[in-house]
Amino acid sequence: MARQSAYETSVTIPSFAGINQAGDGYNQSMRYAREMENVNVKGGIFSPMREGIRLEQEVPKPIGTLAYLHRRYSDEGTLLVAISNGAVYTKTLDDDDEWEQQYPAANETSDITVDDCDWVTYEVPPDSESDSTDPVDVLLFTNATDGMFMLRGDDLTVSPVETPYKFGVIARFNERIWGSGIAEMPDSLVYSAPYDPTDWELNQEIPEDGAGEIMQPSWDGDRFLAMRQVGNYLLAFKRNAVWRIYGTDPGTYVMQQQFGGGTIQENTVAVADEYAFMLGQNGLMRYDGNGVFPYGQDTIKDIMHDHVNRGYLDKAVAGMRDGVYCLAVPVNGSTFCNAIIEYDTRERTFAFRTGVTVETFLQINERLFYTSATEPGKMFELRDDVGHPLPVIWKSGYQDIGAKHSVKSAFTIYFIAEAETPCQLYVGIRTEKKLKQKLISVAPGKGIRTHLSNRGRFFRLEIKSLSAAPFTIAGGVQIDMELDPD
Repeated sequence: MARQSAYETSVTIPSFAGINQAGDGYNQSMRYAREMENVNVKGGIFSPMREGIRLEQEVPKPIGTLAYLHRRYSDEGTLLVAISNGAVYTKTLDDDDEWEQQYPAANETSDITVDDCDWVTYEVPPDSESDSTDPVDVLLFTNATDGMFMLRGDDLTVSPVETPYKFGVIARFNERIWGSGIAEMPDSLVYSAPYDPTDWELNQEIPEDGAGEIMQPSWDGDRFLAMRQVGNYLLAFKRNAVWRIYGTDPGTYVMQQQFGGGTIQENTVAVADEYAFMLGQNGLMRYDGNGVFPYGQDTIKDIMHDHVNRGYLDKAVAGMRDGVYCLAVPVNGSTFCNAIIEYDTRERTFAFRTGVTVETFLQINERLFYTSATEPGKMFELRDDVGHPLPVIWKSGYQDIGAKHSVKSAFTIYFIAEAETPCQLYVGIRTEKKLKQKLISVAPGKGIRTHLSNRGRFFRLEIKSLSAAPFTIAGGVQIDMELDPD
């Protein structure tokens, strides 16, 4: 802000920095929005978020689990996997081939009764009859009702895997498969023999070569909900606690309880570098290597308290997309996830995407795919560069610019908006008395200057778009105004 005289002043927003709902919002930096929907602020530039890109091919029934299998020794590409209505479907990533049912075979009955499964990828030796010596990439998936199954990457057959318990969650750690989420054994962590996801037998003579089980009770009714590898250790999550597991074999395993809380929903845990983000009982949590603590909860408190339907947070899911933690939640009375809270771990900014319904996420490298809660059987990719722009809402906090004794009036707003095709924006100034706004036409390379005749001791800037055309506001915004001191 640069004061020009006692009777006029100018406020500058140099760039945009996402949502900040901490405090009462008065006189906070105008780089932050008090309310914001569908605005991408990456690099400090204002642009609309977009709908997901839908894959043309679809599965005939709702998809309960999305997974993928990278086939290292094949030129057939990465395999997408969908579990739907007890069946397993596959198609090649980024190809136009249709989903093909691999299991059950025609005229056979499926042993899968629950479509919501946890999964990992691993490898097994080739069949004895195979001419190849290369290992076979496999997808292991499990649920606490049906147990574990294996999808082979060579012939795409699906078969059950015998395990000591029916695992609700699994993880891969130090060449072993770990299982937990066991209905009858809520405090147990079970691991396979090394290099063999089908071997769950103890080895009495050489324990390091066999499978095993670790009990870690908390005596409070809690249970293990999720497991994730972070760096060179494994994290095992309960609702109220997290355990960190070190070591390479049973002789060196060390379990250490971490400080802080845990997660209320397994599918909300996502790893970003050395951190893990998750949904806790009171909002967003982050594991930082020492414990699990509240993170950014004040920054998005209005969204969590006023919009999120807490009665259906068991539907919440999350995934990482190019360094952005995406947490899908039900809002405004919805019983399914119809909005995404996004946290950019690199720029440390929050955003809020509405109008997108999510059932489950699938992260493949830096890409994030999802299934829709309202369009069953269809698969989408969340992207910033393509797709229909979503309608945006952006509102700063109220400002008095250090002059509560002065009435502000005669507002003039300047900014540069770029658009490949003409579009329209509502630009407004709201005071404690009323809102004055104008519909502005944005054309390629056109600078914007608009006057708004409003009066008040406090004011805030509001920007809204209902257009389906993409645009950007780069270089920030300048607001000139007159002052009328008492």
